[in-house]
Amino acid sequence: MRWIIVGVIILFLILLSVYRITRKRQVPVHNNKVIHLSAHSKKREQARKQQKCSFCRKENKKLAFYSDENGKIVGVCPVCKPLAERRALMRL
Repeated sequence: MRWIIVGVIILFLILLSVYRITRKRQVPVHNNKVIHLSAHSKKREQARKQQKCSFCRKENKKLAFYSDENGKIVGVCPVCKPLAERRALMRL
């Protein structure tokens, strides 16, 4: 009888420890409006990178954005800008 009680207690402790380990690994959901600075700096670094033109695929720092016939956003470099205007794309 004593061994059964000890076995149940040990089984309970093992299950409790597994539950706590899995709870720690879950990503907590934040419902507050605090923006962490590390996430903001990563976005700023990505913005500094040059973007590719949708037509010629050359990297350019300054793109003009248009909406094509299907509603897809298109980034156009200054060289390809006349092509976008010739296709009568809407400027965003």
